[in-house]
Amino acid sequence: MEMEIIIAHYGLERSITREECETALGPTDGKRVFIDFSAGRASLGELYDLPFENIALAQQRKFNELLKPVLDANPDAVISYFGLVPISIGFHLGYLVGNMHPYTVYHWHHAQQKWYKDIGLPKDGYKFSIKPVALPKEKQKGKGRVIIRIGTSFAIDPQATYAAVVNPANEFDIELESPSLDSLFCQENIQAVVNQFQEVLNCYGSQLSDRDQIHLFISSSVGLPFALGTRINTNIYPYIQTYQYDRNQNPKHRPAILITKEVDNKILLTEGDREQAEITRSQWQEQLESRVKPFIQAITGSKGDPWLKTICKDTAEYAAIEKHALAPWDSIATIGRTSLKDDKIDLSAKNVDDGFEYIEKTNSWALDDGFLSGLKKRLNKCPDTDLMQAGRLFLFHEGLHYSNHGHRLTREIANGIGQFPKVIEEADYQADVWALLTEYRYCCLFETGKLKSGLKQFFCNAIDTAVETMWSFMDTGTELQMVQIRSMNRFLNWYWQWNLIEALPGTGTLEEIIAILLRKPVIEFAGAPMELRGHRTFFKLNSQQAVSFQFATFTSNRVLRFAPTTITEIIAGFKNLKGDNIKVALKGFQVTMS
Repeated sequence: MEMEIIIAHYGLERSITREECETALGPTDGKRVFIDFSAGRASLGELYDLPFENIALAQQRKFNELLKPVLDANPDAVISYFGLVPISIGFHLGYLVGNMHPYTVYHWHHAQQKWYKDIGLPKDGYKFSIKPVALPKEKQKGKGRVIIRIGTSFAIDPQATYAAVVNPANEFDIELESPSLDSLFCQENIQAVVNQFQEVLNCYGSQLSDRDQIHLFISSSVGLPFALGTRINTNIYPYIQTYQYDRNQNPKHRPAILITKEVDNKILLTEGDREQAEITRSQWQEQLESRVKPFIQAITGSKGDPWLKTICKDTAEYAAIEKHALAPWDSIATIGRTSLKDDKIDLSAKNVDDGFEYIEKTNSWALDDGFLSGLKKRLNKCPDTDLMQAGRLFLFHEGLHYSNHGHRLTREIANGIGQFPKVIEEADYQADVWALLTEYRYCCLFETGKLKSGLKQFFCNAIDTAVETMWSFMDTGTELQMVQIRSMNRFLNWYWQWNLIEALPGTGTLEEIIAILLRKPVIEFAGAPMELRGHRTFFKLNSQQAVSFQFATFTSNRVLRFAPTTITEIIAGFKNLKGDNIKVALKGFQVTMS
């Protein structure tokens, strides 16, 4: 007897119990697994304003932790789906589950107060019939947006959808001759709608392959969206926007959850690019062996010394900054406790997903040709930056992340870490500061020329080098359409700190700079529409739906909120990957604030 997986998927005003599900299912001779899959709890009046992107993040995390292991371990299992959730949330879970398991959809009958898979006609003489759907017979070229409207409970007004999607290139309506709240009274009816949806998707994949977006509007009972979602393959349909409806709102449909595949924007590398990447890779490996490892050995003689003491030239310098060594900076690992003293750069690795990878088994760093080539090109445009310094800062930063005595950001923990943007923002900032101050100590020993113009210039240049390294992971030679919110926060933090350091009197002192670095800014940007992709949340940079752009910060025990005249430079800076624009906008905010 095959295993049955019961999914109790609820997010409205009541939960779904195992007992009521098993009452609907009846007795079994096989094995059943009950998955209590809560997706929050909201009243019907709250649905329009729900934080759908956050719900989708939590749902994907719960799916990975709770449901996916059961599905993977039981490939022959069947699914019994019980759903009481908003339409887009049911669709999203169906997409996550996929089409590898047969399923039965159970609906809640509000009048009879029971779950059913098959029930009587909604009224005597009712006939279930789907209106014919006109599909294009020939391929159509060009970008554009496609609307799919699916109405089984109520017909969907096309005019209301145009308020959300202006000038669609194609429109498809899957609607019934007689829509009804109970039109899906049997599994055959559900599958008939799903099959018609699949025909439209097939047409999209074959005849409309240049179209880049599907906008999906559904009016149905809850189980159907789950079944529809199982048909989504993002390799074929890479962008599907779902919507939440409220007849009393304007517009009546608002974007809810976006189902999408991350687009691979890697640029084509020339032979010259790959040759330069190979040179950089070899230079970084030579530097690691001949300079970084001796440096680590030189500053880690006393195991009990706190980290801040190891980055000071002498006891007098440490005495000046010791008062700043408060938690958590007083207990951070020293560089001698990272793996860098045993690491190497893999000279044979050329193509690495996400730009780089650390392989713990071999203590080696694999660096992608595109990352190294792109970094070299960016730094060539910035006269005060340094490719070899970029290599050190990169290794210092990531070395703390991966260290068992540091952040313990192993591959298992790092996988999907984008679901926790606030956590990774804190870890990134700490690793950035740790890398910058470790680099200062390195230059005191091996690159003293970098310190001749004073600490203010040294740290401004080092920050520029570090931030250009961050940009290189995003630079594909084209204008950015969107940016991850946690990435934007990281850039804003560092351009904010750059301005504060630049404004120091004279050439700056180590104490002044440490006082700035060890105080992470609390600053946020708002006004650009947000979009959820996978488990990452983005600001859309080219949207016409933007409201007024604003900054807010919490500083000196005060909340300050402004819309400086230069704030549009933030958007321009991110779209064009130009940090100077962002520095100018932040400086305007800082001047207004002071």
